[in-house]
Amino acid sequence: MGLPKLFMGLAAVGAGASIICNLAATMVTKPQAASLQYLAESKLQSLDEQKRNFSASELWSNRGAVIMAEAEGLSSLLPEMEARGVRLHAVVHEAFGADDFKPFIKGDVYLDLERRFYGPHERWMNIPGIFNYESLWQVFSIWQKGVPGNLKGEGRLLGAVFVVGPGDQGVLFQHNEMKIGDIANLDMVREAIQRSNLPKS
Repeated sequence: MGLPKLFMGLAAVGAGASIICNLAATMVTKPQAASLQYLAESKLQSLDEQKRNFSASELWSNRGAVIMAEAEGLSSLLPEMEARGVRLHAVVHEAFGADDFKPFIKGDVYLDLERRFYGPHERWMNIPGIFNYESLWQVFSIWQKGVPGNLKGEGRLLGAVFVVGPGDQGVLFQHNEMKIGDIANLDMVREAIQRSNLPKS
């Protein structure tokens, strides 16, 4: 086999692999809407020495909350959150490496013991989909910003973002990742924050 044919063969294999990876990223199960009750019953744990267990409903009992199970972009909306009395919280599905993210999240970080904020139906990125070009670009962009990561944790579990109004106002916005690094629309998050009732006295 001559070199031109060899290169053509390698190019064909590479193109085929790229198509498979990009198609695989579109085959993720569609997300389900999470009810307020479902989220309220989530069991969270503080990541300090106390390891306090509590129900997630405490996060929005008196004021609105933005809860994210993804770590990119939302801290830029802190002025809007503060104006409406809304607090930013992050949940993680494993404690390993969580402390490294705290400086970047600018909010409280809790362990989601039942991973409800990744549901109601957990969705995992398949292996080929991890190498989707958009996912790789998002990972590279986050790495360039200095956001820490590790290769020991489980990174295929797709996250979500919720804006919840105080008390029983309900879930005002829900975004579910469809691929790794799929960031919530910040304009839609901002609009949901504006609809959040002001904190209860």
